[in-house]
Amino acid sequence: MKYTYILTIVALLLACKQNEAPEFPDGGRVYFFEQEPSGYGTLLHVPEKNFSFAVLDDTVTGAEGKVNVRLLGKVSDKDRVFRARVVADSTTAVEGTHYRLHDGLLKAGEMESYLPVTLYRAPGLKSAAVKICLEILPTGDLGAGLREGNRFTLHVGDFFMKPEWWTYYVDAYFGAYCDNKYKFIIETLDIIDFPMTGARYAPEAGSYTPPQMQGFQYTLVNAYAEYRKTNPPIWVDDNAETKVEIKFQL
Repeated sequence: MKYTYILTIVALLLACKQNEAPEFPDGGRVYFFEQEPSGYGTLLHVPEKNFSFAVLDDTVTGAEGKVNVRLLGKVSDKDRVFRARVVADSTTAVEGTHYRLHDGLLKAGEMESYLPVTLYRAPGLKSAAVKICLEILPTGDLGAGLREGNRFTLHVGDFFMKPEWWTYYVDAYFGAYCDNKYKFIIETLDIIDFPMTGARYAPEAGSYTPPQMQGFQYTLVNAYAEYRKTNPPIWVDDNAETKVEIKFQL
């Protein structure tokens, strides 16, 4: 019994040690931290996402793309700079034409931030997307973190592209993704992004709960029914041989 008690105490101490933020002699590291919900309220790491100028007003010529990052290590009482480089052999975008890369700032006392990338609405983006592959670089403040989170790819176009937040969770309310449906949603709700809060997580700013998504669903069902009273169907694919009408089922 005595030995069992001692082993239990040791196991608890080890568990506490494992839950502590890792310490790094260089003051910490950052890694790309883009995630999406996937089953039972869990979150999965995603290595890429789309940015579409088509969801913005035609007068918009540039926009800020953000790639989330997270700290490995302990928070600091001072602001710290982190940066990334563009991986040339995995990138088709042209600096100055399609993008401009900037340093990121991890503020004092915080664990998360984002890498800012200025994106430009170049004419060629209407016919084909370009990609920007980014890799975290060490700075005097922060090192590069996890191997799987050390690279991230942005796909940039000026046509409708499936956004990363449109997972099967969103399918439950809006149905399967298609460009024409997404366009109708934006025109009806005047909202571009619909990231959902996972079932096991508290609501966060900029994300929507299941009841809110259900409210959007009712609005879209009624709006499309009203639209169809005086307009022809909106097709899933305008060029398909057999055309299928979009729908928002309850």
